[in-house]
Amino acid sequence: MLQEIKVLSFDLDDTLWPCHPTIQYAENLLYQWLAEHVPVITQHYDSDQLREKRRSLLDSHIELAHDLTRLRIKSFEQLSEEFDLAPDWIDPAFEIFYEARQQVALYDDVKPVLDELNKTFQLVSLTNGNADPVKSGIDHWFDFSLNSASVGKLKSEPDIYWQVQKRANIEPRQMVHIGDHPLQDVSGAKSAGVFAIWLNREQKPWTLEYCQPDAVISSLYELPAILTKL
Repeated sequence: MLQEIKVLSFDLDDTLWPCHPTIQYAENLLYQWLAEHVPVITQHYDSDQLREKRRSLLDSHIELAHDLTRLRIKSFEQLSEEFDLAPDWIDPAFEIFYEARQQVALYDDVKPVLDELNKTFQLVSLTNGNADPVKSGIDHWFDFSLNSASVGKLKSEPDIYWQVQKRANIEPRQMVHIGDHPLQDVSGAKSAGVFAIWLNREQKPWTLEYCQPDAVISSLYELPAILTKL
């Protein structure tokens, strides 16, 4: 089976690095920038309130769920309308967030394992978020990268995995996806006929009744051995 597997795809946030501190850092920098350049916003909303407004915006524009860049920009546009602001602050505000969002701290197991795996397999990165593999310093491990915004569907759907198969010219069973999220990673990958390995770093219980991962690991260090047992 190991010889038949040609492509390993990896989720990014909470698989290669912890997501929450990354986003929190970026949003803190953004809020500081807003306080200096668009103070009317921070005079009316704290960071938590701005986050809640963005969640409410997503509830009313669910079609943006696969494009977090567009969602955040639309939230800025909403604020601009609310306070009757010229929109010239929106692009620089997003750039402050976006550049900071790329400052990731990899889990300790990422470098040694990916260094080894990319000697044998094609590696691909897949994400629902707007992490940039080049800016975040991980692109050298991956043959190519896809995100849900470019595909037009979340990773809970099969489309992004189908695109990997087409681009790599492989059959579904020649691909293994590794990620932390039961729905976005495991269910999504299996819906495309792909092997799915659940990276469960925090020892959480499995919550989906309609599907199961092909394997469960708590660290990427376990991955090479698991690949031989699929």
